[in-house]
Amino acid sequence: MILNENSTVLKYMYDYSSDVLGVKVKNDFIYHETVELEDGVLLDFDKNDVPVSLEIMDASKRFNIPKSSLNDLKFFNMTVVVDNKFITINVVIGVLIHNNENKQILESFTVNKYGIPNITADLTI
Repeated sequence: MILNENSTVLKYMYDYSSDVLGVKVKNDFIYHETVELEDGVLLDFDKNDVPVSLEIMDASKRFNIPKSSLNDLKFFNMTVVVDNKFITINVVIGVLIHNNENKQILESFTVNKYGIPNITADLTI
């Protein structure tokens, strides 16, 4: 299954004090399970095994940028690929650093021991 979630509205939040970046769909969904891709990177799936939320702890360290840059993302794109073996995400964010727009990337994966069926989803703000 391939999903292009252009019709899905996403929202993001950044908690400066705890350095947590969260992104989730605004549409209603029924939560199913959370997959920890690596320590501090959590991906939620709905009852249809569609990715609906991402939480990144220690976000400024993972993206190697100042915390203040995460308060105002210029863009966000996440590609989730699930196959029989792995669950993989590629997150690209745009942030301002010293008045210059910078692209930062986070890639993470885990073994698909959850039985989530094959899917490719692009989620963009």
